[in-house]
Amino acid sequence: MNPPDRWTALEPVVRAASRSSHTSLSERLIEARRLIENGATELAATVYAEVYGVEEPPTDGGAPAASAPDGHGTAVLTKPAPALVAEEVAPPSFAMVLTLIVSPILLILAGTLGQIFLAEGSTLRAALTVLGAPMVALLLDVALCAYFLGGRRGWDRTRIANVMTSALPPVAMVILVAGAGGVFGKVPVASGIGDAIADVLDRTGLPALFLAFLMALALRAAQGSTTVALITTAGILTPLLQRADLSTGQLSLVAPAMGAGGLSVSHINDAGYWMFTKPAGLDVATGPRTWTVLTTTMGVTRFGLTAALWPLV
Repeated sequence: MNPPDRWTALEPVVRAASRSSHTSLSERLIEARRLIENGATELAATVYAEVYGVEEPPTDGGAPAASAPDGHGTAVLTKPAPALVAEEVAPPSFAMVLTLIVSPILLILAGTLGQIFLAEGSTLRAALTVLGAPMVALLLDVALCAYFLGGRRGWDRTRIANVMTSALPPVAMVILVAGAGGVFGKVPVASGIGDAIADVLDRTGLPALFLAFLMALALRAAQGSTTVALITTAGILTPLLQRADLSTGQLSLVAPAMGAGGLSVSHINDAGYWMFTKPAGLDVATGPRTWTVLTTTMGVTRFGLTAALWPLV
């Protein structure tokens, strides 16, 4: 029965009250009001049962309000407030995080070992070569992270996509600078400037240890890549070291001296500079005053310790 039909069903009650034994008009109205209020209470209980699927409304907050002592009352239907339960998701285990970190490393290592120990042309070697490619290994690891850290823990595709998208802007500048630095690092080697620098350094008469440090520092400051600076310095200094009368211990100290120079003067053309300053929230003006000074101090200190060992070997 629809609500309008229920209210229509109360009309006979009003007529019955008007035909009651009460003679005065006021007594008849009071009797009609009492009958209507009782019918409204029953109607509210019926609606509550149909809406919430229970026989009787609960005593706290769900039942219609009782009539006041003077006969006036109002049927109030309220829905109990749902209890707020905080959704707790257990963090990933240490073993899972460690596995996701070392997975690309193991894939790359497997690809390298496959090229060394497996026969050329074998199917297993070809598969390990593909899986062991750095880009493929990292891409597979990203997919595993999306599943184990996202989808398996209840994340939808939209949330996973938002997390992956938010990770791109912080590393975009690092990737761009690292790629540009690697390209620029090929310029000194391909242009033949290394040979010209070797001749100039040979005429200075400076110690080989100091030349190794100074050359690596200059190349590091010029193009930003420590790897390129060390490789280029080694190629330039090799003819000089072959002509110099140095002991085995002194030759071994040339390598840490080069490393000290390659560590120094990290600034805006170095990928490591952006990897530190961007996450730390440092601007371009503050970075050289902090990170560049720090790396230069570390490099000079390392060279000082290496120079202190030079007379002892």
